[in-house]
Amino acid sequence: MFYLPRLSEDTSPASPLDPVRILHVTDTHLGADRWFRGAPAGWRRGDDHLAALETALAPAYGGEVDLVVHTGDLFDRSRPSARAVKEAVRVLSDLGRVVPSVIMPGNHDRRGLRVHLGTIPGVEIVDEAANVRIAGLRLAMVPYLATAGAWAAAAAAACRGGVDLVLAHQAFDGVRVPGFTFRVGAAPDTVGAAHLPPDVRFVLCGHIHPRQVVPVGDAVVVHPGSTERTAFSERTEAKGTALWDLGGAVPTWRFVDGSARPMHVVSHPDTLADVGPGHLVLLKGAAETVEVERAALARGAWVSPWAAPTAQMALFP
Repeated sequence: MFYLPRLSEDTSPASPLDPVRILHVTDTHLGADRWFRGAPAGWRRGDDHLAALETALAPAYGGEVDLVVHTGDLFDRSRPSARAVKEAVRVLSDLGRVVPSVIMPGNHDRRGLRVHLGTIPGVEIVDEAANVRIAGLRLAMVPYLATAGAWAAAAAAACRGGVDLVLAHQAFDGVRVPGFTFRVGAAPDTVGAAHLPPDVRFVLCGHIHPRQVVPVGDAVVVHPGSTERTAFSERTEAKGTALWDLGGAVPTWRFVDGSARPMHVVSHPDTLADVGPGHLVLLKGAAETVEVERAALARGAWVSPWAAPTAQMALFP
């Protein structure tokens, strides 16, 4: 047996689960539209997020996994564009034809997902906390909630009767983003060991974009991170997914790198050496000049709009 007591009709204490390989995807942020000067006509940042998701799903199409789980923030906005919804439905429909999949909303999907996606064969859409049976597993799926107390109550209900894994989209005590470590009590939605149901050992989690593994009480919270960079603060982070193997006495996982467009913060006119074609550039401080912008564009880079004090090049020629 694995993490929480299983339902008696599923397995006995002496019987291990059938081997299950899981692809964990999260924080895909489809429809994240941003404009960059120098980018091709018709391009949008959301194209990168779509490409990153399709790359992330390669193991599913290659027959390498038995289940795909998505732990939230499918979309970048709670009211995604019609184009973003159409792309998501196409990708998930293709996925559902090759492997069982389950998806739940994150804080960016706060209106839920079924309202946008409807019903997709082969894909279980879980908008509220639930105990879900799929691919021979029992999963406690707990979408983002605004307070740790609400999350604890929902997790306890979802784990009732026994589950194999907990799936979440939440900030846990000790997780890190650049310049900040989440701690219980500092923000109302941060979850700690006291909020986890007893005997939980592994949590597959979304919400935090840097890839990391964090102990919380007796549990291990595994964040594969977002599939693409969503801000320049993530420019040095590897992006991708996690592959889980539940075939042994102890589950194992490994991170898998995906595709991510290079990003640079340029704060001095002489720091353009690493900038190349198709790279995203943010100008700061002394580099916020028309001359530096022109130099970056000449290298094939795509430059984020910037503001005063120096007059900017016209956004549209």
